[in-house]
Amino acid sequence: MTVPSNRRTSRNSGRWARWLAVAAALLLLMSACAGSGDDDADGDAPAATVEMASQEDAPTAAPASDDGEEMAMAEEAREVQLTSSGAAAEEDMSDDSGTSTLAAGVPAVPADLGRDIIYTAWISVETADVAAAAAQANSIIQGLGGFTFSQDTRTQDRAYTTLTFKVRPEQFSTALERLSNVGELVEQSVNAEDVTDIVVDLNSRISTAEISVNRLREFLSQATDVEGVAELERELASRETDLERLRGQLRSLRDRVDLATITLSITESVEAVPRTSVILRAWMAAGDEDPCLGFTDLATPPDGDVGFCFELENEGETVLTEVMLSSNELRFNTDDLIVPDGVDLERIEPGERAVATLALPVTDGRIAGRVATRGLEINVGLSAVPVTETGTELARLARSQGLYLFVTEEDTPPTFGDALRGGWNALVAVGNAVLLIIGALLPFLPVIAIALVVAWWWLRRRRAPRAAATGTSDET
Repeated sequence: MTVPSNRRTSRNSGRWARWLAVAAALLLLMSACAGSGDDDADGDAPAATVEMASQEDAPTAAPASDDGEEMAMAEEAREVQLTSSGAAAEEDMSDDSGTSTLAAGVPAVPADLGRDIIYTAWISVETADVAAAAAQANSIIQGLGGFTFSQDTRTQDRAYTTLTFKVRPEQFSTALERLSNVGELVEQSVNAEDVTDIVVDLNSRISTAEISVNRLREFLSQATDVEGVAELERELASRETDLERLRGQLRSLRDRVDLATITLSITESVEAVPRTSVILRAWMAAGDEDPCLGFTDLATPPDGDVGFCFELENEGETVLTEVMLSSNELRFNTDDLIVPDGVDLERIEPGERAVATLALPVTDGRIAGRVATRGLEINVGLSAVPVTETGTELARLARSQGLYLFVTEEDTPPTFGDALRGGWNALVAVGNAVLLIIGALLPFLPVIAIALVVAWWWLRRRRAPRAAATGTSDET
């Protein structure tokens, strides 16, 4: 690596330049401390002045100093810059007017104190028309000079949309207040992050990296050795990459500081549906007994009356209208029921209970034309329409209750007809038994036939010697 011949002179001049820069920075720091009672804009001026001074003085001293002196000088400038910025930060933080507060759910954006602050917010609202609310939100942001950064919408089931907006920090509180009114506010979260120290640190690192890159470029322009040139080029490429990465981080941070981010979530509001419920109970009783004290299973004589009791109870929060009771087995409807005075089955209020009765005759083991001597399953159905306080009809309710009725036969002396029917039934039973046996033996007929043939052949074979012996004796 080639080093200039006037190295000693350059080093001396570099030292003098370094000490002059440090002295100037200290003077600026003292002036900043002395002027701490001034306004905030003046309080931030020393940091910017020190930064400019360090950037202007560094290239002058760089050609006349080596890497060690260069890095030391940059570090000193960085410390002075951080010190002055820290003093300004403490001064700003001590001022109560710079604190972000919540007033009626919307934070107040502090005055411009020279701080780098990132504002973010998340708002959740509900509304009946999601599309109209989204259009209104976009119009609000455009009126404030902002823009829509992204939007995500779903229309199936419960519709919702999520919008992300970018606005200037001075319009942040106004945007929050107006966006909160596009629907019913459900939730809101606001955050302010002070990144001043990060910005100062990135600026310092960028200044140091620029000095280093410029120094390497100068060395590269003076290098003559091939290996030295290659090594300097690799090192220069690495430092330039680091410099661009730092600049990218600073740009990204600046973008977040310059534009506040607001995320608005709009969800379709669903009207709360009142609870609906109805209970149906049914009983039976024979004769003059109270059917409401009866049973769900009943045995009754072939002739007489059967009483039915139906109890309806509204356990919901809505009025029940168009109440109807029916049964396909009993063939009745609501108009055939007997209700006490003051009870209206057409309208049952919440918590109200209604009772209705019905009496039907049993003739020759039949009720309502249905044979019940072998048992009859009776199904009673109920349907009603719930209606809200605003008159909105909800889904129809349906309930059912099962009963079982059995008609018994009378105990009387048997007659000739009963004996004839008994004999015929016995003959039919015997015939059925014979047919059952024949049916059971039919699959075995071939086996039985073979068995009979074998038995006949065996018997004939045994008889043949006997017959021959008998014939011989007769001849003698």
